[in-house]
Amino acid sequence: MARRLTERSAEIAILQKNLKDLQGQLANAHKRILDLTKDKTVAAEELAKERKLLLELEAQYSAKLYDTEDKIEKQIEEWPDVLDSKPQTFKRPPQPGYSVKKGEKWVSIKDGKMEFDDIEIKD
Repeated sequence: MARRLTERSAEIAILQKNLKDLQGQLANAHKRILDLTKDKTVAAEELAKERKLLLELEAQYSAKLYDTEDKIEKQIEEWPDVLDSKPQTFKRPPQPGYSVKKGEKWVSIKDGKMEFDDIEIKD
């Protein structure tokens, strides 16, 4: 019976140690949950700030875009309709050409032999 009591007291001591370890783990888990909750809150606040900044930047961009388009349209309207009243004419450069001379013949090669054909000149 003394042996059982000793074994039981050893088991109780082990269980008490395990219980303290589990309580410590639970306390650490609660701390970690609180830290994560704080991090989540901070992240949500930063996200809200970034969204607000994005909306402000989009508004500024839209205003600048409108101003730019307006200025471009005004500049285009200020351009004169006719830039020069005297149109410029450009001369065509001389075109290369070949004129057939009387007596010239077409040359073709068939089966390794040269054949000559008269060139017809149409008027």
